[in-house]
Amino acid sequence: MVRKMMVVSAITLVLMMVFWGIFISSEKRVFYILGIISLTVCYQFCERLVIGGLIDYNMKNRFDHNKEWFSEKSFEKNLYKKLRVKKWKDNFPTADEELFSLKTHTAEEIIMAGCQSEIVHWLCAAAGFLTLFLIIPFGEWYIFLIISVFAAVYDMAFVITHRYNRPRLLKTLKRLNEKEN
Repeated sequence: MVRKMMVVSAITLVLMMVFWGIFISSEKRVFYILGIISLTVCYQFCERLVIGGLIDYNMKNRFDHNKEWFSEKSFEKNLYKKLRVKKWKDNFPTADEELFSLKTHTAEEIIMAGCQSEIVHWLCAAAGFLTLFLIIPFGEWYIFLIISVFAAVYDMAFVITHRYNRPRLLKTLKRLNEKEN
């Protein structure tokens, strides 16, 4: 998945330059708009690669899942039922599917990787709104806002998926530990 994200980043960067080149020579506004869309999409993908890479480099999937931040909140079960998370949670891509495999990792390792992924997606959702500062030089506020909101909603779906799965994985871990003892 990381490779695909890098390809999309490169393609949207090239598209941005092509569209703005066409805009400069033709002065057709549609190419200016397409250039802004390409710039914003490129940023959204690049910032996810950077944030994910930095967090992974520093933490190496070793977040403490016992911290209060990662505990299930009282409202979450009802929210997940209303959102029907169980039906759609498996349809999202993973940067590295091997990290979430019980064949190669313990339940605790998967839980820690999920905690790290949750933090990455929270940070990406927030950082995605930094493109709103580009409204000042480029205008076209609605493009930056729509793409930022869409990207944040997409990131929050990953956060929800991890928060939905974590209590179930913790139960599995508890059962495994009880069997060992």
